[in-house]
Amino acid sequence: MEVSRSVRNLGLAMSVAAAGLTMGACNTTKATIDTTVNFFSSTSPNELFSADGMVLKEQKINLFAGVAYENLRQEAAAGGGQYVSALASLYEIPADKHQDFGLVLQRNYSDLFTTGLEEDRAAHLKMVSALNRELATASLLP
Repeated sequence: MEVSRSVRNLGLAMSVAAAGLTMGACNTTKATIDTTVNFFSSTSPNELFSADGMVLKEQKINLFAGVAYENLRQEAAAGGGQYVSALASLYEIPADKHQDFGLVLQRNYSDLFTTGLEEDRAAHLKMVSALNRELATASLLP
């Protein structure tokens, strides 16, 4: 029996979410789970994928930011860590510039992390939007 493309794509997206939850298990909160559920309930499967069935880069970043928000928040304050490096990789920033990326997060911490997910369930999307604006002026993107 052939599985429809949207069901297969939704399964792939759920796998990405599960991987993010596994990475962030040490700091997974109800707000993180709620953010993930809200992400999938407010995003139609077709908005997640390119024409060739791949998860869009922007959606990977948004989903990862929601799942790992609290970890990113802690590591951004310190200027680096595994979650910061993972986010840099999702942005396709070369490995030799990951430390610079961490410093951008640290330097812009108060603009990027204005609230927690418990106070604002869209905090991760606001962080990504602010980070995108900052990265547009930095020379880190390929």
